[in-house]
Amino acid sequence: MTRYVAFLRAVNVGKRIVKMEHLRQLMDTAGFNNVSTYIQSGNIMFASRSNNVTALSEKIEKLLLTTYGFEVPTIIRQVSELENVVKNTPFPGVVPDKTTQVYITFLSGDAGPHAPQVIASLQSAAETLHMNNREVYTLIRKNLELKPLDVIARLEKKLGIPCTTRNWATVNKVIW
Repeated sequence: MTRYVAFLRAVNVGKRIVKMEHLRQLMDTAGFNNVSTYIQSGNIMFASRSNNVTALSEKIEKLLLTTYGFEVPTIIRQVSELENVVKNTPFPGVVPDKTTQVYITFLSGDAGPHAPQVIASLQSAAETLHMNNREVYTLIRKNLELKPLDVIARLEKKLGIPCTTRNWATVNKVIW
């Protein structure tokens, strides 16, 4: 069986409430194996015999739409891919603290040929971005920026594909 992490976009924000205990039961009933969750922001760890990530993502999205009545873009990575994301950080040695944070934005697919220009346009003294495959690493210097997550919100809009972001600690915790 392959181990996966599904990152749900924009759950438990506003009226888009998804209780993790209910979600675990729902996914277990739907045939996913070894289901667990981490914090309330929509991180689901599971195992599956399927290697078709697109089909797995579509199955979860359909399950969530049917159950909760709203669409939840779902981005899935194999645990081995996440291990490489951590290993290949462009910010080695950076220890997140009150003034510095590292975020990983997971892209739902290929960002296209315009991605390098988009990444360059979002750089600032407070925000350093680096793209590697289907992930964008963002180093934010909070002491230099009044709205430190603004760059991440603009990233999805400018790339034109669904994305979801997790902080460095969460990415490390969901690797099981």
